[in-house]
Amino acid sequence: MTLVPTASLFPFRLILAFGLGLIILAASAAKGQLQLSKPKAEKPLPNPYIIGAARDDVLAAVKQMLETREIPIDKEDCNQQTGECVVLSKSVIFIKGVVTTKSQLQHYCEVPAADVREWTSGRYVLRIQVSPADLKTCQVGVYAKFDGKVEGAVGGEWVPLASKGELEDKMLRCIEERVHGGECKDENK
Repeated sequence: MTLVPTASLFPFRLILAFGLGLIILAASAAKGQLQLSKPKAEKPLPNPYIIGAARDDVLAAVKQMLETREIPIDKEDCNQQTGECVVLSKSVIFIKGVVTTKSQLQHYCEVPAADVREWTSGRYVLRIQVSPADLKTCQVGVYAKFDGKVEGAVGGEWVPLASKGELEDKMLRCIEERVHGGECKDENK
């Protein structure tokens, strides 16, 4: 059996240590990349949603939110026997232009994949329903009706589209935040 002198093992040990260091560095870099990924989206709130505030406080927050976002109120009606109130907005055109309309509609609505039409604008109407559960809690529901406009040979036609619930969730979160004294961070229509 031949013994190898320790001095001749030095370059081997150096290469081994260097290689091990590179592997550890690469593993930590890969872990860092996973942490930089897109944050997970919040789960949508249930719709209708229970808010711990009196009906009048919730209605005030709803009106304030709509005014801040420049969404005009069309009708407000409160049932005297049940205490339920419904606020309807006027139609709001939230996007115009052939280039961006389809992608914005797809963000908020179910646009049929097979539909190859040129979408030129999108609009919605909000219905916000506030029902008192007791003196200090309310059940709040936000419902949006979306339409997309397509241009045809005879002119424009509004096509009803099913909502994905994105706008409704955004509005519910804003109402809850305003009721509890906060400001909505996202004031986009």
